[in-house]
Amino acid sequence: MEEKTENKKVSKQERSLESVLETCRKMLQGLKLNLTVDGIEEGGKVNLNLTGQDRPYLLSNSASVLNSIEYLINRMFRGNKDEGAGLVLDSDGYRQHREAELTLLAQMASQKVLTLKKPLGLQPMTARERRIVHLALAEIEGVHTKSSGEGENRSITIFPA
Repeated sequence: MEEKTENKKVSKQERSLESVLETCRKMLQGLKLNLTVDGIEEGGKVNLNLTGQDRPYLLSNSASVLNSIEYLINRMFRGNKDEGAGLVLDSDGYRQHREAELTLLAQMASQKVLTLKKPLGLQPMTARERRIVHLALAEIEGVHTKSSGEGENRSITIFPA
């Protein structure tokens, strides 16, 4: 039991930028991905950028590998608790590009809902992506949104008001 307690203390203490970078590098090496990682810490938030030859693998299938690595790194350094802003992994501006893409999708879908006056379901998305869509559609009059489904199949439906 002492080992577990000691490991918890080490994990909480070792949330420095260097320890996060080193852990991420080891993970990428174990996955045999030819990527480099660098990062910065601002206001308690750690932002990591992954780039390199295997970037297409990282971003394929709606960035499932990038999201999975981010999830694991967060679990390792934050556990189940919400301790600060967290750790964000990106790859050469992918997250910003995806946010713009989702905002445009939300706007186009809302116009279709307003025109047809019928609900429209979107493809399953991660929690972060659903939040972007919900926020984008909250600014549009005449529609409202609802998330439904479970796990990886959770999606948004847009309804006419």
